[in-house]
Amino acid sequence: MSKPVITLDVETLNGIAASLYDEADKVTQITLQELALNIRLGARCATVLAHIRFELGEVIAKCPDHDTKLSLKNLLDDASVSEPAVGQP
Repeated sequence: MSKPVITLDVETLNGIAASLYDEADKVTQITLQELALNIRLGARCATVLAHIRFELGEVIAKCPDHDTKLSLKNLLDDASVSEPAVGQP
């Protein structure tokens, strides 16, 4: 049985970021503060990637050059799917 593929679209990335920020805020033990920092960093990465994906989509829509548009779309497609089984139990 194959594992589902996670699509890293803007909505998913923003949801991951929000969830990670919420989890980091739950950390209260002083020994887990480094973990909380790493969770917040992951959340920030997801937020930035969501913004980049959105803006890249806007650039693609406005790009008049077909070859450049295709290259940008391929880049966006490459960054849109996580590796199989990433984030799966």
